[in-house]
Amino acid sequence: MEEIRGAERGSYIWGRSVHNIRIERLWVDVTSGFGSKWKDFFQGLEAHDGLDANMDSHIWLLHHLFLSDINEDASQWASTWNYHILQRRGEPHRSPQEMFLQGMVEHGQRAVVVAVDEDIGDIAEYGVDWNDIDNHNVRNHHDTFNPQDDHLSNPFVSNQPDRLSHVDIPNARCPLSPEQVEVFDTHLQTLPYRGQPDMESRRLLWIEGLDMVTRMW
Repeated sequence: MEEIRGAERGSYIWGRSVHNIRIERLWVDVTSGFGSKWKDFFQGLEAHDGLDANMDSHIWLLHHLFLSDINEDASQWASTWNYHILQRRGEPHRSPQEMFLQGMVEHGQRAVVVAVDEDIGDIAEYGVDWNDIDNHNVRNHHDTFNPQDDHLSNPFVSNQPDRLSHVDIPNARCPLSPEQVEVFDTHLQTLPYRGQPDMESRRLLWIEGLDMVTRMW
């Protein structure tokens, strides 16, 4: 992001990893809600059905067959989560969507202005989800993916991370000609399990699709 957008733009934030508890809580929900289903599916294809994750052509085929399904799955999960009711101690129970709209009404569209007063206490602890920080599953996830906070109280040491996470995304270009893709898609539409939402139908679609593009090539 810094290479493309430039440095010192505020494109990301850093600080004490304890402030990550809320997003770790959400990642647990995302994983259990739909992420683990797709992870197990892809691992099964690798173990039993010929998927080679190191081949760009196989990654292209995965994208071609399942990317729209994954996006739809993610959108449905997000919509369900945004409208489910959260229990809040001492406050009315509301959905994330309701709280988002309420925040915009009260504090404006762009940001929430935090007023530091005696009710907040230490501003360094503001925003920590104390309810979930003692949750065993959430804390294990947090500790696994967040390094220890070192030197946070040392005024002579920068808290900026010495490295940022990097995800290398392969350039999975289509190995087929436009005409071949059209023939391929036409054949897929004739399959009885094309468009079925269960993972076994998707597994059969992968097997048939891999066999066909291999023969076409």
